[in-house]
Amino acid sequence: MKKILLLSVLVASSYAWSDVKEKKRRDYIEEVIVTAQKRAESAQDVPLSVSVMSAERMQASAIKSFEDVALASPNTDINMTPGYVQVGMRGLNSPINDGMEQSVGFYVDGIYYGKLAFLQDAFLDLSRVELLKGPQGTLFGKNTVAGAINVSSATPIHEWYAAATITAGDFNDRELSATVNAPLIEDKLALRIAATTHSKDGYVYNSVRNEEEKQIDKKGLRSKLLFDASEDLSFVLTLYRGEAKDNGQGWEPFLLQSDAATVHGLFDPDLEDRFDYVGHSNSDNYSDSESTVVNLDTNWEFGDKLLTVIASHAEMTESLYLDADTGPAPIADWDRQTDYNQQMLEIRFTSAPGKFEYIVGAFGFRSDNHLEGDLRMLPDPAVTGMLLNALSTNLADLLSPITDPLGNILDPLLYSATTDSLNQVFQQDTSTLALFTQLSWNISDRLSAIVGLRASKETKKVDLVQDYEQTGLLLQSAFGVTEYTLRDKRNESNVAPKLSLKYAWDDQMLYASYSEGFKAGGYNPLARTADESVFDQETAVAYELGYKLTALEGALTANAAVFQTQFSDMQIQAFIGNGFVVSNAAQATTEGFEFDLNYQPWRGTMIYTSAGYTNAVFDEYTDGPCPAGSASETCDLSGKQLPRAPKYSANFGFHTAIPVIDNTIAFVIGADYSWRDDIYFDLDLDPIDTQSAYSLVNLHIGLVDPQEHWRFIVHVKNLEDKAIRQFTADLPIFDGSHMGFLMPPRMISAEISVNL
Repeated sequence: MKKILLLSVLVASSYAWSDVKEKKRRDYIEEVIVTAQKRAESAQDVPLSVSVMSAERMQASAIKSFEDVALASPNTDINMTPGYVQVGMRGLNSPINDGMEQSVGFYVDGIYYGKLAFLQDAFLDLSRVELLKGPQGTLFGKNTVAGAINVSSATPIHEWYAAATITAGDFNDRELSATVNAPLIEDKLALRIAATTHSKDGYVYNSVRNEEEKQIDKKGLRSKLLFDASEDLSFVLTLYRGEAKDNGQGWEPFLLQSDAATVHGLFDPDLEDRFDYVGHSNSDNYSDSESTVVNLDTNWEFGDKLLTVIASHAEMTESLYLDADTGPAPIADWDRQTDYNQQMLEIRFTSAPGKFEYIVGAFGFRSDNHLEGDLRMLPDPAVTGMLLNALSTNLADLLSPITDPLGNILDPLLYSATTDSLNQVFQQDTSTLALFTQLSWNISDRLSAIVGLRASKETKKVDLVQDYEQTGLLLQSAFGVTEYTLRDKRNESNVAPKLSLKYAWDDQMLYASYSEGFKAGGYNPLARTADESVFDQETAVAYELGYKLTALEGALTANAAVFQTQFSDMQIQAFIGNGFVVSNAAQATTEGFEFDLNYQPWRGTMIYTSAGYTNAVFDEYTDGPCPAGSASETCDLSGKQLPRAPKYSANFGFHTAIPVIDNTIAFVIGADYSWRDDIYFDLDLDPIDTQSAYSLVNLHIGLVDPQEHWRFIVHVKNLEDKAIRQFTADLPIFDGSHMGFLMPPRMISAEISVNL
């Protein structure tokens, strides 16, 4: 009732805005064109909740990653740590698992990516980022039960253009980005090339390896060739190559029980258990990925109608090496090699604007995901004897009361001084076919009805093998993993409908929608046993009521929405200290509201604010995981909050330019304030693995050319230098101990940009 009342107040207040008489003319906010409904239209005309980050907004606020985008958008959570990429909207997050599809679909220039690691490459020469909230099953397809990220990179134009940006900052931050647009044949052929290279030292000091973790080393190159064959036919050929490297996730133990402190302390005299940007893992952690994307986008106009064909090939190789125990003791390491490729073809036909409008299309997708993993206990034979001797000599009095887990691994440790390894091979082939349509009936100048439908069929084949290199006793005791072989095939089909009503008047719009979405089932490559390896499809049903306003001659936009999404057979993943358990165990509901406002009081000044509330809870989940040390094996989580789902989130910011020398130099200043409510990080809802409510402030000041030929800006991120937890979990092997990693500390950088 409160949510409906909020919308009513907003609608009523709009009439007051329409009566305001301006004493001086304001510049209108530049209209943002989006493709949230697969056709170019104003964001204010789209009957769904969509947050848009334009290139200008991202440049002004130094938004250079999807994590920055999430902080500026309500009810959105994105973690880009290599090996732990995770995206969530409206309280629902995608589990970190290579066999599970994401809950939020990811698209760049119309291409659907089946692997979230591609997010690390996408932030280059962008025109806008659209965050579509709620299920998008009709037009965007599977794996959009929580929403979709729709990214558009800049398109070539038939004019000369060049730009370059140099950035330098803390932790030896060095970044160079450049863009060149060249008209090769007048009004026929144009080429746009954008490239970036970015390196930065890590901000987490590893006391064991004497090096900094969380380093950045990225390179990317995107070239786009536009060929206007005629006034009606155009082609855009895109080639992207990217590389990304780092040297660890920056894990820190922040709570060590006596057994973990004693064992790990033998190998690091400086071991401590608090968050202070100091890690203690002994292995050379690293992540190394390379990606290639080729895409051909064809648009053929038939009068006022448009035929679009998107054909793409994408591939990625990724190497990931983790210290599986995350501590200084050489207990366990995990090595994973990934070889992924996908092909996509989408054909759609879009009608001309009119009383009846339609989009009809077909979608085909296939992917090949090959993983090879090596989970190794006692990975360094040279120190195995020392470790065993230390355990038997120094822990004699301590070992007797320890039954879980150290006592369970003691016997095999004493009887085997050799390494033990589990070799994993996961091969999954996926193919998807879908037909979709969306029909719009403009009943009158004010009232419109939209009906959408998507029918999909998917096939997955898997070959999953786990073999011990030695006896496997250590691995069974510490992680519960077993040898098994799984060869299976599954077929799924789904029909996702959508119904929406839109009523528009006097630069205002009220809409209501019903939609459904689904996330495909599959296989868990991290399953400890064959019984834990298969999970089924997840479905979502969503209701949304929204309001959009454009006022003050276009100087102000305000949008609000209330929503409810019900999830059935929710796919959940629990990390229980010694493994990942995946199942369809839960029914859940997320409901809440979102609000955003953009106001340009005069030329060169922008004020923006947004807020969100999400109540995301399990409706029924009686056999959920329990916190470590619990007397019960399962806990009833019915009515409990979903992980990584803050109830409240908010953002406020401004940017203004003050003339210093007319038409020559202007002083700019701006700030962004973001706030997030407290969250649980893991499914067991352990109160230790939480982050309390926090706020972050980013600041930027500098000088610019009003004609936009150059700019010099100093950015300060995390102005108050707060230590904010980004992720925490149980410490592997040792019950009751915990680990995690932090968001970056205060970062100061300066950039110089030149546009020609």
